[in-house]
Amino acid sequence: MSTAKLATLGVLFVAFIWGVEFVLIHNAISILKPHSFNAIRFGVASLSLVVCLYSQKKRNHFNLLTFKHGCFLGLLLYLGFTCQTFGLLYTSVSNCAFITSLSVVLVPIIALFILGDNLRIQTFTGVLLAAAGLYFLTAAGEVPFNTGDSITLIGALMFALHIVYTGKYSQKHEVMPLTLVQLGTVTVLSLCSVLITEDWRVLADIRIIGKPDVLWGIFVASILGTSLAIFVQTQAQNYISSTRVALIFSLEPIFASLTAFFVLNEQLPAAGSAGAAMILTGIFFAEVPLTKIKAVLRAEGK
Repeated sequence: MSTAKLATLGVLFVAFIWGVEFVLIHNAISILKPHSFNAIRFGVASLSLVVCLYSQKKRNHFNLLTFKHGCFLGLLLYLGFTCQTFGLLYTSVSNCAFITSLSVVLVPIIALFILGDNLRIQTFTGVLLAAAGLYFLTAAGEVPFNTGDSITLIGALMFALHIVYTGKYSQKHEVMPLTLVQLGTVTVLSLCSVLITEDWRVLADIRIIGKPDVLWGIFVASILGTSLAIFVQTQAQNYISSTRVALIFSLEPIFASLTAFFVLNEQLPAAGSAGAAMILTGIFFAEVPLTKIKAVLRAEGK
């Protein structure tokens, strides 16, 4: 098997893990409160990256600017994951996954105002299509656009801001040190939130932390969905195009919806399914010109 095909399978695995973890987090936060879950999740992910950095001897790549930019990106991540996790308490897994995926189409809108990037007609069309899909997706439930949908949408906005500013800052820093500062920031902010709003003693209660649903959620979200995902994505993009990576990652909410169906027996109504399809189509239009998709597939022998 060629290196490009292995890289493609690696990225597909990451998209699958990111989709599956929606259900696992949904189950975990029914036992462990959101801030506590995120504190452990990102704490474990941070420790695993510390081990990687130590083994690679990249400790000298930290500087004041790395901490400054990393902390800002970490704040955006904290807000995004906090909203996403709380959103799962009040809306369905499928809705949460598809609404979160809207961060992709929000990126060009934010980049227009923050970075002065041009907005293509095709991108604008994709944004409108995704917005219409959001309406059908959220209006299909018993409570149209419920509290969980609203919280998740704010989280998608935070993720979009994170993507834009990551693109701005990533060229100035080594990837791993910048990532570690971000994850560490999320860990610290989540711990502070636990101390203010939750019972911190739960973090040391093995009767809760040791429950299978909590352990599986932490393992998949922190090790597979964060540390391993960063490594696989970084390595894969040395062998396959960013366009192909974006196309594969757009499968994430589909994996989430399928997992929710098989594990939780959660089903999207007809209008919700149509809305989800419109969101995915909007993402394609907004991010990847069709001519570029064809060119990439031809170049990679597909």
